[in-house]
Amino acid sequence: MQLETIERLDTAALVSAAQDGDAEAWERLIEEFSPMLKARIRRFRLNHEDAQDVLQTTWLLAWQNLKSVEDGQRMAGWLATIAFRECLKLTRRTREICTPDLDSLGSTDDVDKELARIWLAGTLAELVEELPAAQRVLFRALTETSEPHYVDVARRLGRPVGSIGPTRARCFAKLRGLLQAREITRDFLD
Repeated sequence: MQLETIERLDTAALVSAAQDGDAEAWERLIEEFSPMLKARIRRFRLNHEDAQDVLQTTWLLAWQNLKSVEDGQRMAGWLATIAFRECLKLTRRTREICTPDLDSLGSTDDVDKELARIWLAGTLAELVEELPAAQRVLFRALTETSEPHYVDVARRLGRPVGSIGPTRARCFAKLRGLLQAREITRDFLD
């Protein structure tokens, strides 16, 4: 395929050309998707060297498995999944996150969701440690049971019942701010 004669190929055509050994098509894929991958990798707050390693590993794995891509239009999601998994691997190695038996989870989407849940739980635990002591104690008291009652929590913590709601609101607002500072938003796991 002569890429120089085509102004702008769609992603599927680029993937197909790269699968056929067209080096220019592969370079254009790297150009097109590297900014998106860098943004996804940044969400993990890795140092520069680790982020670069993840990016390079993502592209290496993509190259090695390019023939397995059946729908080139799904290239962005496929690359994002590779990068996400590589970030989790690195995070797991450096933070020793315990993961369940992923083979028992079933589909790739289930595995991705479980890995994301584990990573997010670890990140949330770190952020809770950054809360002021009173908010940290309240957060833990409220999350120890599935249906906490303010009266029970207030009694256990020796606080007035009326102070639980406002302290909880300040605690959650602070956590939201900490999550946003790390660029972790509702669409993070999409």
